[in-house]
Amino acid sequence: MDAFKIIIAGRPNVGKSTLFNRLVSKKVSIVDDVAGTTRDYKEAKFNIGPIPFVLFDTAGVDSSSHDYLNKEAGSKTKLLLDSADIILFMTDAKAGLTANDIEFADYLRKFKAKVFLLANKMETKIAKEGYWDFFSLGIDNPIPISASHGSGITDLLEKIRAHKETMTSDFHFGANQNLAENGQLMDEDQSTWLEDEQIDLNSKSDHKIKLAIIGRPNVGKSTLFNSILGKRRVVTSPKSGTTTDPIEVNTNWLDDFFQIVDTAGIRRAGKVTKGLEEFSVWKAFEVIKYAEIVLMLLDSERALDAQDLRIINHISKEGRGLVLAVNKWDKELNKKDRLAKLKSKIISSLPQFEDLPIITISALKNRGIKSLKSAIIKSHENWVRRVPTAQLNQWLSFKILDHPPPMIRGRRIKLKYITQVKARPPTFVLFSSYKCELPKSYQRYLVNGLRKDFKLYSVSIRLNIRVGNNPYTYQAK
Repeated sequence: MDAFKIIIAGRPNVGKSTLFNRLVSKKVSIVDDVAGTTRDYKEAKFNIGPIPFVLFDTAGVDSSSHDYLNKEAGSKTKLLLDSADIILFMTDAKAGLTANDIEFADYLRKFKAKVFLLANKMETKIAKEGYWDFFSLGIDNPIPISASHGSGITDLLEKIRAHKETMTSDFHFGANQNLAENGQLMDEDQSTWLEDEQIDLNSKSDHKIKLAIIGRPNVGKSTLFNSILGKRRVVTSPKSGTTTDPIEVNTNWLDDFFQIVDTAGIRRAGKVTKGLEEFSVWKAFEVIKYAEIVLMLLDSERALDAQDLRIINHISKEGRGLVLAVNKWDKELNKKDRLAKLKSKIISSLPQFEDLPIITISALKNRGIKSLKSAIIKSHENWVRRVPTAQLNQWLSFKILDHPPPMIRGRRIKLKYITQVKARPPTFVLFSSYKCELPKSYQRYLVNGLRKDFKLYSVSIRLNIRVGNNPYTYQAK
C-alpha cells in the first residue's frame, strides 16, 4: 500500500516548516522569521500508528511577489500539489485573513485532494479573535493549532487518520500510535538522512552511497544536483545563498543508488551572518558528519583558496571520502596550465591528498558527469575497503627495510605488527615494542605508504600506535 502524500502549503511565513518538524519529530527544516526561508520542498516519512504517510514541506506561495526566487519556488509548490492526497492549507491566525489566503484558497479548489484548513499561531489572544475570519474561505471548519507549542496537533492527526480510513478499507487504526502530551507524533521507526536510515525496501540495492555536495556559495552545487537528477529539483540562480536548507534525494544515478544532499554554501566564518545563514552553514557541516563521500565543488576561478582548504581539512578530520570537482571548466581558457597549478596546490597544501584526482566538469552543460560519478564510486570503494592482515604485515616488513624506525636512547623502536581494525574510513593499528612516541614524520611515511601501495586514494587514513604486551618493554623516561 503506497503511503498517502500530505502537502503543507500556504503563503510565506505562516509556520509550514515548524509544523513539518513537529509532525516528523525532527528539526529537519530550517525555521526562521524571515519570509521565504524555505525555497525547495522537503519530504519525510512518518506514521500515525501503523499508517505510513509521506509529508512535504513547501515554499510559500505569494502571488503578489515579483521576486524571481519566490516565483520559482512557488511554481514548484503548485506542481507538487497535483500529486497530493491531502493538502494542509496553513494560515496565520495571528496576522489574520489576507488577500493571498483568499486567492490561494480559490486556487486549491481545482485539486481533488482533501484540504484541511489550519489556523496556526493560536497561542495568542489576537489569533483567537481573528480565527473566525477564516470560516469565510468555505473550506470546512478551520482547525486551530499552534505548531510551535504543539497544541491542536493531536486533533489534526486524528482528522488525517479518519480521512485516510474513509479512503481505504483495508487497514485498522492500531494501538501503536504514540502521541506525546504536547501532541507531537513519536514514531520509533522514523529517522532522517542524518541518522543512518536509508534502506528502501523497494530498491534493487540494499545500500545507497551517501553523497554530500559541499562548497562555497555560488559554485554551482544546486546546478550540479539538478544535472545529476536530470530535472530541476531545486531552485537555482546567480544570487549567492539561494540554497538555505539541505535537500536530500534518493536516486538511481547511472545504475548505482545514491542518497545525494545539496547544501548551503559555506563562507569564511567571519563573513557568516547571524541567524539564517549561520544555521544553514551549521546544517551543511552536519551533513558532512553523516555522509560517506563528500563531493567538494570548486569554482574554476577561485579553486583551492583559503576557504576551500579549510573545508577540505574539515572533511579529512571527519574521515569522509573526498572527491574534488572543478566546476565551470568550460569557461577556463588555459586548461592545461590551470590544472597543473591546482595539482601543485594540492601537493603543497594538502599533502594527505597529494594523489587526489581533480575532476573537471560543467554542471550547466552536463559535461564530465560520468567521470565524476566514476571518481565517487572509486572513493567509496576505498572508503569501505579492508586490507588482509597478512598483506599488511608483509608490507610493513618491506617498509621497515627501506626506512628503519628511528632510535630512542640508543635502542631502535621495533614495529611488531599491523592490522586494520575498521573501514569507513580505513583505520589501522600498529603495535610497537616501546612505550614511546613514534615520530610524526615516520607516521606520515607509513600513512603515505599505505595510501600509495594499496591505492587508498581519496580517503582519510587513520593510524594508531599501541604498545605490545612484552613485559620487558623499554620504559621511556
